[in-house]
Amino acid sequence: MIEQTFLHLPGVGTKTEHRLWQVGYRSWGKLRDALSNGVRPRDLFKAKRHEQRLLFSLPFTTNSDKRCVAWLDALEASEKALRAQEFAFFLERLNPGQYWRVLASFLDTALYLDIETTGLTKDLNYVTVVGALQGNRFYQWVWPESLERLKALISAAPLVVTFNGARFDLPFLRTQAAEVPPPRAHVDLLYLSRAAGIAGGQKEVEVQLGLSRPSEVQDVKGEEAVALWCNALCGDKNSFRLLLQYNKTDVLMLPTIAQKVCKKLAENLPESRSIPSRVLSAARNRVAHSPSAFAAVQRAWQERRCGLHLLGPKLNEKFGRDPVVVGIDLRGNPRNPTGWARCAGENTETQIVYEDSDILALTKAAKPDLVSIDAPLSLPRGRVSVSDDSPCRKIGGIVRDAERKLWARGIRVYPALIRNMQGLTQRGMTLSMELQSAGIPVIESYPGAAQDILGIARKRDDAQHLHRGLRQFGFRIRGDKSHDELDAITSALVGYFYLAGEYEGVGAEDEGFLIIPRWTSAMRWS
Repeated sequence: MIEQTFLHLPGVGTKTEHRLWQVGYRSWGKLRDALSNGVRPRDLFKAKRHEQRLLFSLPFTTNSDKRCVAWLDALEASEKALRAQEFAFFLERLNPGQYWRVLASFLDTALYLDIETTGLTKDLNYVTVVGALQGNRFYQWVWPESLERLKALISAAPLVVTFNGARFDLPFLRTQAAEVPPPRAHVDLLYLSRAAGIAGGQKEVEVQLGLSRPSEVQDVKGEEAVALWCNALCGDKNSFRLLLQYNKTDVLMLPTIAQKVCKKLAENLPESRSIPSRVLSAARNRVAHSPSAFAAVQRAWQERRCGLHLLGPKLNEKFGRDPVVVGIDLRGNPRNPTGWARCAGENTETQIVYEDSDILALTKAAKPDLVSIDAPLSLPRGRVSVSDDSPCRKIGGIVRDAERKLWARGIRVYPALIRNMQGLTQRGMTLSMELQSAGIPVIESYPGAAQDILGIARKRDDAQHLHRGLRQFGFRIRGDKSHDELDAITSALVGYFYLAGEYEGVGAEDEGFLIIPRWTSAMRWS
């Protein structure tokens, strides 16, 4: 298809390209021959071919027509780039929705790539699995093994294909493993799917194209892949195997998506009958590189994982003992359960409480060195009230810098003053002021972000997995605990990172900061 494309020539749009096809110029060679033999670009669209032949006898050189010269130069450069498989030449000159013209001719030889991660942000999360397919050879790597072979594959591949890789996979991978080079040329199937009128992520696109996944991973989604990794780190070998299968399915689906989307886009062209349909080979895929064994991943995790055993020495040096931190997973409505936890080193006590008076009484009685609350503890600049009816609503918004910065990192968090958060924000601010007036330091935390950073499954996945992850981190947790109590322990854990100086404050001086752990660098790929 690329040799029938003229959109990359100077000044050529879809209408001009369609007209060239209509009068018989369906390849670079035919157009080059006509231009070289004296047909001016403006005369290419003569209805009768004999009128063009008559033009050959007129005194004319290609140098006398600037557009003719520009087209001939571009055609020569195009043929040179195609021979060298320098596809970036074409991608730089085409709209992303037209990249399929390059891909359609090289479905079998492209390198298809997909990664799994512990979350959406490069700064706080890390890559867990990388899968790649080229020809009928499948490759897979798992944290933290060497990616030298992947580096060689990407360096040599004339074309790399991903789904949402421009915004996610490639920048994420290069942040985590700096030795991985940028691809020579890259096509993102997300944008081609949009150009074909198909919305949604990869799984939604597959459904709309009539594709189905193996039953074992049919219902697994990206969020569940995070939980599978966390479970694997906790010793669940079946979760490890399922995550690898999920990643492999993601990769193997890419060429089929590419083929179907290219075909759909080709059918939309006025001259689609002249566009050859490309069929993928049916060769059986074979494993060219197997990932590290489960036992090797477990060993690496034990060597690198964070825990109270690493924070303890810093805390003891600072306090001369295990500091006491109270974590509060606050609810906006006192009728709903608030999780409360008192942590002193590895020892934990938790309760479910409701009224502010009970929360304050328990917390003061615990004599904490720090209180960590899961709730907004400040207002956006310009605001003096949480209410939408307040006059300050006209000059101040509902979002703080903390929320904006977390969004930019791919962390989902609600604005502090949307209607269903106003009660929580007011309650958090009131409790914080009461505690600080009693001389107790208070910080704002977000358990979900902390759990992602530390490789602990969130409560939305399964309370049992969150319980196990916190125990592996070093906490002694007796008996069954509710989601709220486990999140309260996580808030307390953020407090330990804060006291140890291993934290980042996200926000602004005039609005306050939300505290998150700082530890991701230990989980970079080797």
